[in-house]
Formats: sequence, structure tokens, C-alpha cells
Amino acid sequence: MDRFLRNNNMVKAAAVLIALLLWLVVRLGDNEPIQRVSNKAVSETISNVTVNPVYDEAQYAVMSIEPKEVSVDMTWKESSYLKSSFSNLQVEADLTELTEGTHDVVLRAVGISNNIVTTISPYSVKVTIEKIQHKQVPVEITTTGNPSAGYKAGQPVIRPNRVSISVPQSMVDQVDSARAQVSIEGANETISKQVKLTVYDWNGRSMDGQVSPQVVDVEIPITSPFKLMPIQVKLTGEPAEGYSVASFSQDPETVSVYAAQDVLNGMDFYAGLELDLSGFKETRKLDLTVPLKPGIASVAPAAIKATVEIVPSGQKLLEQVPITLTGQSEGFTYKLATEKSTIDMNLIGAPSVLNNVRLQDVQATVDLSNLGLGVHDLPVIVNLPLFVKIQNPKITVTVEILSATGSATDKPATPGKTSSTPPASSTPSTGSSSGVSPTPTPTPSDTPVIGPTSSIVPGVEDEDEPT
Repeated sequence: MDRFLRNNNMVKAAAVLIALLLWLVVRLGDNEPIQRVSNKAVSETISNVTVNPVYDEAQYAVMSIEPKEVSVDMTWKESSYLKSSFSNLQVEADLTELTEGTHDVVLRAVGISNNIVTTISPYSVKVTIEKIQHKQVPVEITTTGNPSAGYKAGQPVIRPNRVSISVPQSMVDQVDSARAQVSIEGANETISKQVKLTVYDWNGRSMDGQVSPQVVDVEIPITSPFKLMPIQVKLTGEPAEGYSVASFSQDPETVSVYAAQDVLNGMDFYAGLELDLSGFKETRKLDLTVPLKPGIASVAPAAIKATVEIVPSGQKLLEQVPITLTGQSEGFTYKLATEKSTIDMNLIGAPSVLNNVRLQDVQATVDLSNLGLGVHDLPVIVNLPLFVKIQNPKITVTVEILSATGSATDKPATPGKTSSTPPASSTPSTGSSSGVSPTPTPTPSDTPVIGPTSSIVPGVEDEDEPT
């Protein structure tokens, strides 16, 4: 030991260690709390505490609580409770054992320490409760705003579209519906979302009530304007030689066309779909894509099914088809350079189609519009039933046009011959605004009628010409 004390380095090290230990003791001693416990009574009052009713919400509804707020006086000893916060303090009115009617209910304080003595003022409240009634009502969805230009909103689809409303018995007759609003502002596609419902009365005012389910699914179609219209399929080309079309059918016959409203207003049917029959020798079933024309957003369906029946051709001679003159002008008379008013036609088509062709189904007309005085070789325009052709479509007749006075001054000369006309009974009606009547029978004319299958048509004059 003496040797240790005589060693200066060892003594210095021991001194430093003792000093460090003393510093630690002093440092740690400063952090130790000093508790001073007292038995002094402490009190505090909290005002405007809301009364919370405790009851079976599925069976009853609280119609009124008077008063709705109370004050709570709290007293405690410092030795038994150190105040921190009264945020969990609640005042309850226990209604679990009560039935419908008005009751005086004693209040109780909850959410605080048992070491606190509470005094509630007033200590009781008057509570009125009613039985809950349930009512099924429709769900109504209203839209706000406007969709994008050229689009419109369809009828909302709601799932479910009826819900159950739970309200006090005295209010059940006031319930009208459950409603919600959905904004469609700027929408250009279908809107799908969930919405929360609110109960409304018959006067359109919101009211308290429980909704089950409280949230429903809503889908609002957003589409461009559309119009349901027939779709026209234009048949082009001809089947192979010796074959004809017996029938044509399509499914569907109408389509929904989506476009701006002003475009739809100008459309009665949808055209543009063509089917080329060139070279067909047998019946075909085809899927045809509907083309989108300028200004059309879409067409539904986008394709249709078509069936064209092709069969070997047949022939039918249709005799004495009357020729009708059209386009006459006042101040002129008209003469045909033959004695007959009809022509014979050799028709070609599917046998089943030709069997149904009657004389009244075929029209043969000659257009006299914008013609001057003189002799004219004019084509006969033949209007045939669907899928029927004529063997020789190039039929012409010769028409002589005179002035109303019968003057031939301005007409081309036909040396040695004049026109002839048949009796009045053989002259067809022309539909002229001035009317027509047969002319007196002159000497026969040698003006020919061109066309191997045509017959010769009698002359026709203006009925104002003197006889």
C-alpha cells in the first residue's frame, strides 16, 4: 500500500476516477423528480356537455331530449388523481330498458377515473322515443351539368333501384324517395360510380332517416345523339351470264346512327353500303361492314348479314306495255310515227320473280322535256320490277313536234309523207298539264321506230288543237 501511495502516477489516476464518479452522481441526481403528495381536494366544472342517448337504434328513434346539454362538476384529491385531460368525458342517458313514449331519465358520467366524484346539473332529462318503421322507396338520380358538345346523357341505370328507409312511426307517411346527384359536366363516355343516398319527403326536402343500403351503383350512358333508320344496301354488278337474283335479304334492316343532331335531322335512311354481284353463280351469305360516312360518329351494329339468292335465269314475254308521254309543253302538239301505243318486252330474271310480273308492274315512258319543233328519235325509258331486266333495253320511238296551230313551218321536212294517228280510243294518257287528244287521221308516215322489240305508238296532240 505504501508503495502504491508513493507512486505519483497511480495517485493521479485514482484522483481522476474519483472525480468522474462524483460528477456522475451529481448529474444523475439533478434528473430525479421530487414528488410532493398532498391530500388537498381539487374541483373543476365542465359546461355544455352533450347528452348521448343509449338505446336500440334498430327498434327505436329518439325524437327529443330536453335539455340537450348539461354541466358536470368534478372533485378529486391530489393524492389520488393527477389531472391530465377530460377529453373522454361523456354524459349518457340509458334508454335500453324503455319503450316508446316520454320518460325522465337520470344521467351518468362516463369516460373518467373512478377517483373523481361527479355532479351533473341537471341530473336528469326528458326523453321522447318512438318505434322505428320501415318503408320501401324508389331511388332517384338527378344529373347536374352538361356533357361534352355533341353528346347527351341517357337514362341512369341504378342497382338496386329501390331501398329501405327506416324512420320514426310518425314520419313514415312523409317519406317519398331516396335521392342522389351525379355530375355529367364535360362527360364524353359512360359514367359509372357509387353514390350516397339521402331521404326526401313529398315536398322535395331532405329529412332524417336511415337508408339501407346507403350506397348504390349508378351508370349513366353518355352517347352522341342517335337515330334508328333503315339501312340501304346497293346491289352493283351483274351475276354471271345466264344467272339472276331471285331474292335479297338482310339482317338487321335498321341500324342506330350516332351523329350530331343536325346531321341526323337530314337523314331518313343510311346509305353507302354496297354489294357487288359480279360473277355470282350461286346463293351467297355474307357479312357486310357498315361504312362510316363523313359526320357519322358510329353505327350500331357495325356489320349486317346479307343473303343473296342466285338461280339460273328465265324469260317472259310481256305484251302490249303502254307507252306514256311525259314533259309536254303548252303550245305544241306531239305525234308518234306509228299506229300502235304499246310495245312488247322480253323480260329476263329468276323464274320465281318473272311469274309475279304483271302488266301494271312495268312502265314505259318517253320524255319530251325541252324539245323544239321537228322530228325526234327518243329512247323509251323502261321502269322494271326489282331483279328484272329487259333483253334489249335500247328501245326508241320517233316523235314529231308541231306548233299548236298545226303549222309545220319550223319542223324538218319529210318529203312525200305525213304522220298518221290511230283512233282516239288507242291513245294513252300523257299526264300533260295542257291535256292531249287524238289528231285526225292523215296519210301514213314512213318514219321508222328503232328497236327490235318495240311496237309503234300512235300520234298524240294537244287537246287545244282544232279538229
